[in-house]
Amino acid sequence: MTLEEFGFSQWFRSQIEADDADGLTVARVTAVHKGECEVSNGEATHPAKTTGRLRHRAKSKLDYPTVGDWVLVRDFDDEDFGTIQAVLKRQSELKRKTAGRTTRYQLIAANIDTAFIMQTLGPGYNLQRLERYLVMVNESGIEPVILLSKCDLLPPDELERKMTEVQDRMPGVRLHAFSNVDQAGLDEVMALFEPGQTYCVIGTSGVGKTSLLNNLLGEEDCLFTLPVRDKDGKGLHSTTWRELITLDNGALVVDTPGMRELGNMDVNEGIDETFDDIYALASRCKFNDCSHVNTLGCAVIEAVGKDELSEARYNNYVRLMKEAAFHEQSALEKREQDRKLGRFYRSVLKNHRKY
Repeated sequence: MTLEEFGFSQWFRSQIEADDADGLTVARVTAVHKGECEVSNGEATHPAKTTGRLRHRAKSKLDYPTVGDWVLVRDFDDEDFGTIQAVLKRQSELKRKTAGRTTRYQLIAANIDTAFIMQTLGPGYNLQRLERYLVMVNESGIEPVILLSKCDLLPPDELERKMTEVQDRMPGVRLHAFSNVDQAGLDEVMALFEPGQTYCVIGTSGVGKTSLLNNLLGEEDCLFTLPVRDKDGKGLHSTTWRELITLDNGALVVDTPGMRELGNMDVNEGIDETFDDIYALASRCKFNDCSHVNTLGCAVIEAVGKDELSEARYNNYVRLMKEAAFHEQSALEKREQDRKLGRFYRSVLKNHRKY
């Protein structure tokens, strides 16, 4: 496999200076676990570690190599470890904000062309969670495609109703339903994976990501899978680290661990793109700074009242916007808010003890 077939393009090549690349191998990170990487030049895969200099210059963990990155490696064929000298600028970053008082991100994968967001049609079906994934993907500048798994669990009329429900909530996003069990719709899903393109399959544990990859690879037990609880459709993590897999047709797939928590949202661009229908309505509001919550002359609220906009979609939009606004606050503002809340709780407790 050539570098171009492995996803390398002129956009990445233009970043490499001939003098700086002397004695270095262009490679792609195919796996990351416990601080070590596996890198490949399309023909061979070897272990590699980052240099101390690269780690010292990193402003955050976002600057460390992740799956999908293109890197320059010295001693690529070394029997022990090669050394990653530089990480090329990324075309896209799939990341999420982690929980906590400070703003930190977890980088999931880099240089992804298309993200397949998987949602089960069985227990665990959740449109709000699906919209949150869509916001994250849109913020990353990656094309989203929604895959509804386990369609074998529904009769045809119920399947059609669910697909219409998803399409109404997320207009304009490509949507496909399939089953890993009876393989209904699987051929159409497999045809979406094109040679030389890089994909990721994301979704909570138990939606069937690993089973889909097993089917794509044509090997029944090529990746380890774990059972799903019948009660809530939740599964255990069968993937413990991210890795880049090459399919027989030359398509590249990043396998990511299921994410039980998406983290906090500070993704205004992703929200605008995901809820572009609401964004269009907002342009007709009476006031430019309309909050779309209990505001006179709000075109968005008016559309909900006329059933032109789903109330559930509107409520999720407001929830995500409030969350984004909160996490845009400075650390000082958050601490002050916490102090005020603490004083309120103490006053309530004090008054309660009087009685």
